[in-house]
This record gives sequence, C-alpha cells and structure tokens, in this order.
Amino acid sequence: MHKSYPHISGKLHLTGSSRFIADEIPLPEMLYAKFFFSPVAHARITKLDASDANAIPGVEKVVTALDIPGMNQIGLVIQDEPLFPEKEIMYIGQPLAMVLAQDEKIAEAAVKLIHLEYEELPPILEIEEADKKGEWYIPERKIESGDVQKALAEAEFTLQGITETPTQEHFYLETQRCRAIPGEDGQIFLHTATQSTMEVQEVVSRLLNLPANHIIVEVPRLGGAFGGKERGATIWASMAALGCFLTHKPVQVLLEREEDMRSTGKRHPFQGRWKVGFNAHGKIEALDIELLSNGGAYADLSIAILERAMFHAENAYFIPNVRIRGRACRTNLPPNTAFRGFGAPQAIYIIESILEQMAKKLQLDPLELRELNAYRTGDITPYSQIIIESNFPAIFEKLAINSNYRQLKEEVEHYNIRHNESKQGLGIVPVKFGISFTTTHMNQASALLWIYIDGTVSLTTSAVEMGQEVSTKCAIVVSEILGIPLDNIRIESSNSQRVGNSSPTAASTGTDLNGNASRIAAEKIKSRLSPIAQQMLNNQGIDCTLEKICFKDGTVFASDYPEKKIEFKDLIRQAYLSRIPLGVYGYYSTPDLSFDREMGKGSPFHYFVFGAALAQVQINLLTGEHQVLKVFIVHETGNSLNKDIDLGQIEGAFIQSVGWCTCEELPRDTTGHYLAIAPSTYKIPTIRDLHCDMHIEMIPSGSKYASIFGSKAIGEPPFIYGLTVWFAIQNVVHSVKPDAILRFPATPEAILLALN
Repeated sequence: MHKSYPHISGKLHLTGSSRFIADEIPLPEMLYAKFFFSPVAHARITKLDASDANAIPGVEKVVTALDIPGMNQIGLVIQDEPLFPEKEIMYIGQPLAMVLAQDEKIAEAAVKLIHLEYEELPPILEIEEADKKGEWYIPERKIESGDVQKALAEAEFTLQGITETPTQEHFYLETQRCRAIPGEDGQIFLHTATQSTMEVQEVVSRLLNLPANHIIVEVPRLGGAFGGKERGATIWASMAALGCFLTHKPVQVLLEREEDMRSTGKRHPFQGRWKVGFNAHGKIEALDIELLSNGGAYADLSIAILERAMFHAENAYFIPNVRIRGRACRTNLPPNTAFRGFGAPQAIYIIESILEQMAKKLQLDPLELRELNAYRTGDITPYSQIIIESNFPAIFEKLAINSNYRQLKEEVEHYNIRHNESKQGLGIVPVKFGISFTTTHMNQASALLWIYIDGTVSLTTSAVEMGQEVSTKCAIVVSEILGIPLDNIRIESSNSQRVGNSSPTAASTGTDLNGNASRIAAEKIKSRLSPIAQQMLNNQGIDCTLEKICFKDGTVFASDYPEKKIEFKDLIRQAYLSRIPLGVYGYYSTPDLSFDREMGKGSPFHYFVFGAALAQVQINLLTGEHQVLKVFIVHETGNSLNKDIDLGQIEGAFIQSVGWCTCEELPRDTTGHYLAIAPSTYKIPTIRDLHCDMHIEMIPSGSKYASIFGSKAIGEPPFIYGLTVWFAIQNVVHSVKPDAILRFPATPEAILLALN
C-alpha cells in the first residue's frame, strides 16, 4: 500500500470520546443484575431458596433455571452447558441465580440472602486425573505421518519427557457486560461485548424460544478481548436477555473485575507427553507426542483449541515421522476458552522445549539446530498440507544479521565470565502459524456498503472492532478501490440486522475475511459507477474506455487525460439521478480449505505466516529478577495494509506473551479456588517491563498466497515471540546450574527455586 494511514479511532480514544457499552446513558426503569455464584467446584444442588432475596424492596425478580422459557442450554459446539445449572454445580463461580433490582447496591444485598443447600462432590482439577478417568469431551484425535515407531527405534538418539504450560487470564480492560433493551413485538436489543454477534443471537434465540430475527445484537466496540469474548461473552448476554424478556425492562449486566476473573475461562493449561528421535547432526527423524488440555467444566471451544494445538505441534520444523494425539479433558474449573494463539502457543512451547533439550544433548548452537530442521518450500506437514512458500532461510539469515548473533553470543559469554551476581542468556524461537478458522465453514464474511449523496461512505462488516483496528484496515481497502479519502468513510458498529450470520472476529482472520468482503463490495459499486463516469467524461469531449477510468484522490478521470477530473461526489449525484443503486453487499469465503478429521489429513489453512525472534535477558541471581535487554524480531507481514498497526500488534502480542511466560501466575487451592483474582495479586506486564532495545523488521514477502492486497494476518502469530524471553531465562539458569528445572512462568520465585 506504501501509504501512512491514521488510526481510524485514534482521535476518539485520545480525546476520551469513543463510546463503549458502559458509557451509554442509563435508561428509564433499567434493572441492574448481580449474581449468586457457586462457592464450590462440584456439588449436587439440593435446595436453592431465593424467597428472602425476592422480598427486599427494590428487587424486581430473582431469576433461576426455572424461569427459562426455552432450552436451558448455551453450549454451541457441544450442547453441554446450561445457563443456570439445575442439579449439578460444575465450578466455583458458576452463576446459580441472578438478582434484578433497581439499584446495584440493592441487588448486591439481595444476593447475600439467597440460600443454597448442596451435597459436595469430589472435584477433578488436574489433567492427569481427568485423563485417567476418561473425562474427555470427545474421543482422542490423531494426526499421523510416516512410521513413528520404526523411526524412533532406529534413531541414533532419543529423548522423552513431559512438558507443561499453565493458564493465563485475558485481563481485557473492559470486563464482561451487556445491556438488553426491550423492543416492540417481542424484540430484544442486545448491546453486548462479544466477538460473535451470530453466536449470541443463536443462543439467546434458543434460550428464549424466540425467532432469531427478534434478537438484535449490536457491538459498538470492545475494550479488549483476546479471545475471552468469543464464547465467554455469550453467557452474560444470555443473562441480560433473559432478564429483559421476563421483566420487559432494560437490564444491565456488568461484572466487577474480581467477578470476571473468578467466573470466566482462561488460556488452556496443556501437558505434552513426548518422545523424539534425532541423529548426531540434530536432524529430527521422529516425534511421538500426546497433547492433553484442561478444558474446564464445559466444552466451550476446547475441541477446536486442541485441534489447532495439534496443527502446530511441530511448529516450524519438517519431521518425516510424526504421531500427534490429542485429548481435551473435562475438569471442575470455569470453562477455559479462546485466547490469543488458540492452543498454538502451548504446543509451540512444548516443541521448542524439545529442541532446547536436543541442543543441550548434542552441544549444538540453538539457531543452527532450528535452521537445520526448519520447513523448506515443498515440504509436507503431518496433516498433508504442502508448504508452498517457506521463507525460513531468509528469515534466519536476517535474524542473525540484525542481532549480530555471533558477536552477541560472545558478549554474553564474556559478561557471564566477569560477573558473579548477574548473568545473561539468549533465547530463539521461530514460528509457522496457519491462518484460517480450522472449522472450514466459519471462513466467510459479509460487508454492507452505502455511498450517500454527498459522496461519503458507510461500511458495515462482520468484524468486531476490539482495538486491533480491523475497522481501519477495511476502510483502507475501500479507500484504495474507490480512490476517496479515509475521512470520507465511516465504519459502523457490528450489528446482526445490517450484517447477519457473522463468524466470530477471531483466529487472526478479521482483516482477511472482512477486508475481502469490503473489497468485493467496493469493486461491485465501482463497476456500477464506471459507466456513469465514462458518460460524464464523454460529455466533456473525452473519448475513453471503461478500462481507462481511474478513481483517485477523490476524483475520477481517464488515464490518458489526468487533468480532466470529475469530483467523486459529483459522480455519485449523477449516479443517483440515473437511478444507479448506491448500496451493495459483498460476500467472501476463503477458497481451497478442507480437512478430514477422521483421517487427520487436508489443507486447513489458506496460508502460513513465518517469522523468528531472539531475546537477550539479564538475571539478578540474588533476587531472581530479570530484565529484557534486547529483542530482535523478523516477521512476515506480506504487503502490510498499515505498518503502524502491524507494528503495534507485534509489540502488543510480544509483551502479552512475556507476561504469560514470566509474571502472570494463577495459583489455585486444592478446592478449585483461583487465588489471584485482582490486579493486586495477578500481575500483568506494564510499559516498564519493555525498557529494552527492540528491533522489529517486517518482511514484505510478496506472497501470491496471502490475503487482501497481498497482506498477511498479524493478530496471533507474534504472540509466539514472547517465548524467547522464557528460553533466554532458562539459558541463564542452565549456565549456572545445568540440571535445574525452571517452571513456567519464570517468576523471580521460580528462578530462585531453580537456582537453589
């Protein structure tokens, strides 16, 4: 694109005038919802008495499972999750009843008067116990290529082990919330913080036994999501809708931070049980790996997350003999859900840990070992998708040059020789990240485009804006095609009436899908306008063909006569007078996707994003505190639609990943209580944690297999780069104590425990 475009919401955010759901004006007779949450992880309900709560003045109604008019079921992939449990409590923080009152304080007081009697049951909290008892949502999945057992038996070297990754809290700035407003003829308007308008509409329709067209879902923008509002928002929107349906009054659901952290799902903890075979040069010949995830009480998106983890189990490496088995385990924790990377970071951490052990075993350079095993063009993945274009050779070369790798290694070694109380280390991680929803039918999007009489444009897409600036990128697409300023384009809120049946804004596909839908809509309307422009130019004595009509800088002209311009707004008025329709619908579906789950074969991804990163850290051996000194990232963006946005996404993903790897710890007790449910105890990284020399090079790969205008997805792949910091810390720990075991995340306490 080679242009600098502004952040379309930047001015609004900067001036504090951008509107979020909680910024809306309170409505007359609005009721406020508060919840009675389960105090135990697993129990049989014997009695739930809300009579005392109902008697408080100002309480409109206490809502339970008995009040649901339709199906008490909000599960989508697997229908296993009730809105309110009727007989069995499945996790601490599960909503058992909802109080609707005229004031939040009244609602809070009423919640304390609800009486619960229950028979406590033993909870399952850990992967090992769930797996041993066969608590899986579906049977084991498998992807296999080559002859793993034979290759392992014949391998010169083998290693085996168990590698685990913990959970992570989304910590979006805007907590879960929804406002439900009654309309005429039984309609309900939901202003909700969701990444999936279609899911909310479908689930609420089923819950209330209403036609889907009676449920209007509106999302102005989200104050962050990171996957936590793809399915995680559905239960709270359903609560608000149910309250509105029963009382015929507006209802607001807004979770406090501690309520949100206690009751919502997190990143899935994973366990990898693996065995790898390789030769003396470090070439991997076989990998046998079991991936087990802790999905929590209900299936949510655990099956799809496990599937993506399996697709990324080999990360960037061609391994001729592979067996990948996966099981998603049911436990008595809040249903774990989508989180940036969607299972891939967990799987990639496991395979990168394996390579670190191989490098240590063979005394090989970590960068050279990764180069040796990296995918080349023409290689085939374990699930039989061909790597049509691999940029790894160039990426590793750029990373080595940008970081001055050989000299940096020597500097670290010399520093460690000279210093006793602090040490330095390096970590390297590449990434091959597949882009598309792995559920094929979800790879579709729509756009509704209107040009008004003054030449300004309104665009609604399937996408939900949550700070990733998909709005800016879709506007850029329309601006380029119609040749009009970005200021003339307004991106509307996501709305199920304007654009229905929308796939979630997730899986890094937001711009790919919705940008292409916007492109198709803009190209359609451009083809309608071009004959009018030709006629207007002919009237000025300019003889031109349709192929020579140019739309640029708010004007239209013939390429042979660039000085003879028609204002875009004049063209639009003439089109209106000529009764040319100025509204158009664009629809896009990603081509050439397929995957046979029974066979474990197919091409689930439209393309891959490639990249690599290196981090240098320093650790104070007395306190366990670490400091990131340098970060080098080489990342493939294709032809970036907006370099500033892509740069921000890379930086943001990196620091969020560093938080997962080093400080975001979610301990829980033996009863299933999360012990860090507030900013005072759950520590996310801040700007102070990124005081380092950060060098990012975005590669314009020019891939013909990329997406809109040759761009590539940016949201999730850079999250992998934060793993470099963990491996750099481990590098330091092993330089002091070679056999030390560093747990994840590498907090100062974990580092000191490993060293001592």
